[in-house]
Amino acid sequence: MTAAGEPSAGAADPPLGADGAVQRARRALNPLAIAGNLEYDRVLFFSDAVMAIAITLLVVDLRVPDVVRNARRELATAEPKILSFGISFVVIGLFWLGHHHLFRYITALDRRLILLNLLFLGTIAFLPYPTALLSATLHEQTTSTVFYAACVAATGLVELAIWCYAMRAKGLIPASISPARRRYETVRLLPVPVVFALSIPVAFATPVAAQLSWLLLVPIGRLLSHTKLARQVGAADN
Repeated sequence: MTAAGEPSAGAADPPLGADGAVQRARRALNPLAIAGNLEYDRVLFFSDAVMAIAITLLVVDLRVPDVVRNARRELATAEPKILSFGISFVVIGLFWLGHHHLFRYITALDRRLILLNLLFLGTIAFLPYPTALLSATLHEQTTSTVFYAACVAATGLVELAIWCYAMRAKGLIPASISPARRRYETVRLLPVPVVFALSIPVAFATPVAAQLSWLLLVPIGRLLSHTKLARQVGAADN
């Protein structure tokens, strides 16, 4: 890179040939990082690190007293915390899998996409707080359930924004990625923000029902893999 932020010419340029021509064309669009370069890898490594730390912080709230006189009673007391840990572990794990999956297709980054990714990581890093609030609420769980659902829905929306922006921007997703694949990946990102957002009004009536509704993500994910759009993607990729 030059002092002005432009790619320098010379030895650092991609090789000539079919692959080199594609990379040169994408570099002409002035992305900040291209797959295979250190700058691109640093963004993904940083993303993985933030999500790993967020998952690790979930367990900080699970503490065993120095002396336990009744293990059964201690487990019963810790049950809400263990349940909240399990929910958030799965949620952050799914976001990590989704993020990893998207960046199989997003092969270049520009400044706006990096900022969107930082916003996404910020929402991930914040999730241990609503998790701790949810586990600490013993009786009136409406507020904590609504707050948790809103935080997860917001995280899902930012992840969706990353993909939508990458599709609209030039050079961030290879032209070889079929329209069917682009539509399918968009549909795959919708269930998390939609299910958690719809659980918010349910939580005002019955917080437990709202929390159980989050399990709908499992059958929805299975159904999506058997839709007509999924078959179109398989045909287009083959």
